[in-house]
Amino acid sequence: MTHKEAEQKANELTKMFKSKYSDIVAHVDLIEGTDEIIISFFWNRISVERWNDAQTFKCKDMDYQKVLEKEIIPFFK
Repeated sequence: MTHKEAEQKANELTKMFKSKYSDIVAHVDLIEGTDEIIISFFWNRISVERWNDAQTFKCKDMDYQKVLEKEIIPFFK
């Protein structure tokens, strides 16, 4: 995944959950030198200020869709 693709995924994730959580922001970090990514969600001012309150998911780039369907979407339902 390129940095541009990661930014696009973050925007898609933000839009996906915006109707339920109006202040949610998603961020996708690439772990340099690996094929792993970290997907982070911040949905209130506290989680932005203190990373401990953010929800994160770590996966391999190729497992993104599976993690989205089996972990991320169910977490926010």
